[in-house]
Amino acid sequence: MPDDVKNIRASHQTWMRRLALLFLIIFITVSLLAQITIIANANHECVGDGCPICKLVKNAKMLLKQIGKIVVAVSVLQTALFIVVNIMINGLVCDTPFTLVKIKVRMNN
Repeated sequence: MPDDVKNIRASHQTWMRRLALLFLIIFITVSLLAQITIIANANHECVGDGCPICKLVKNAKMLLKQIGKIVVAVSVLQTALFIVVNIMINGLVCDTPFTLVKIKVRMNN
């Protein structure tokens, strides 16, 4: 394999790792900030129906629920992809049908 192709693959892998790390940091930050918002404003003096703090807490709770659903969906998709890739790598999926020549059947007239 040429050195140029190896360098391109290495730089692509490095870029993907950095992107994954960035998404992880954003995910953890958003989760922590939402939880901190809920904890900090749990015992506030509510002004009634249009209370902005109540709306903020409600939005933070909804965000945490959505993040939980996303984590479950990604886990399921990742598991399914892992199973499919393992089946394809191990050769359990037959990409060409068996033929008489392939299984070396001798046909005499």
